[in-house]
Amino acid sequence: MRKLKVVTTFIRLPPVDKASFCHNVIVKMTNNLLFTDPDVSLAEALDALNAFDAAILAAKDGGHTPISIRNDCEKVVNAKFIILAKYVDRIADGDETTILSSGFAECKQPSVPAREAFTVTDGVYPGSIHGRCIPTDNAGAYVWQIREAGTTVWVTHNTTQSSIDIFDLIINTVYELQVGAVTKDGLQPFSAVVSKLVV
Repeated sequence: MRKLKVVTTFIRLPPVDKASFCHNVIVKMTNNLLFTDPDVSLAEALDALNAFDAAILAAKDGGHTPISIRNDCEKVVNAKFIILAKYVDRIADGDETTILSSGFAECKQPSVPAREAFTVTDGVYPGSIHGRCIPTDNAGAYVWQIREAGTTVWVTHNTTQSSIDIFDLIINTVYELQVGAVTKDGLQPFSAVVSKLVV
């Protein structure tokens, strides 16, 4: 069997998606007993990421200088999170569970896509997001839960469709979402948590 490795394809993500991905890595690696001595401290990586978040917002008007600053911040984030990815790869030594617990992705072997996967994108208005999950057979409703990253209290939204728009969120804040389908057998297990920077 081919040994799994951490991939760094996240560097090709658009800035907002990259920021969300990296925030998820920070959340997953914080207090993770598997990763006690990273080659770049999580505090240092988070500082770079927060600067990148601010630069993304400043560049939304399309000005040349703000975009240049955003690009500079993005290079710093790329460098720090590539180092973190290599650290995780070294510690995991091919173990998929260890890799996934870090928030990074592993090189894919042919497999059935995870059923619980869902996507979260920017909403139509500032301070909003749009979530969409793979429809579950015979689901009559979906329970969506959202919270600010770093907090423990979930806010619940119920829909009859496999998508949702959530408004009035705090801009430049990372939120975590999960979703569970409701079938005739009751509420099914919630999906893996997805992080999203709100812009």
